[in-house]
Amino acid sequence: MKCVHQSLSIIVLLITVVVVGCAGVPTQEMSDARQAMKAARDVQAEYYVPTFWAKASQKLTQAEQYLEGGQFFQARLIATSAKKEAVDAHNTAVAINRAKRVWQEVVTLIDHSSLEGRALLEKAQQVARQGNLEQTIAFANEVYYEGRLTLNLAQLERAKFLIEQLKVWQAELKPDQLITLTDAEIAFQSQAGKKAYDLINNLYNSLPYDLRINKLN
Repeated sequence: MKCVHQSLSIIVLLITVVVVGCAGVPTQEMSDARQAMKAARDVQAEYYVPTFWAKASQKLTQAEQYLEGGQFFQARLIATSAKKEAVDAHNTAVAINRAKRVWQEVVTLIDHSSLEGRALLEKAQQVARQGNLEQTIAFANEVYYEGRLTLNLAQLERAKFLIEQLKVWQAELKPDQLITLTDAEIAFQSQAGKKAYDLINNLYNSLPYDLRINKLN
């Protein structure tokens, strides 16, 4: 009988600890939610994914109201949910931002591609406004990879032009410059647009200005 009483006492003590823990001030949960909101704000989630941002913001405000009213259990639940919404907003904005950056690179090489890139990005943001997380990220990633492909092709085209130009000038290139030219050709043949373009463009820009002007003329 004594053992039974001891067991019951232990159970009651454990339940009390759990209840007190749940009823305590949700300091960590509130901090996590606020940090998640800051991270989302830093990637312009409010602009790129206003639907997700609004959900997170509203829940954080609600959690703070519960906290101020001493309703710690509700504050903890809502703060946890606010954090999830903020993380979703952050991840979605990052995906759209990544797609935007690659299309900005494309525009620097191909002016006429700006309309295509803008249309795709607007479509991604339109999907985001509908509030479907999976579809938004999937479409943003699709836009990103389409941009990467377009950028790679543009870089290969520019690299090819410069490689052909510098091959004509081989007699005037130094040994280290010839090595760079060869490396650029290898990268071009491997379809590595960025590497090929960066190598040959840097080599071209390192040549004396007079040489470049005279040769092109």
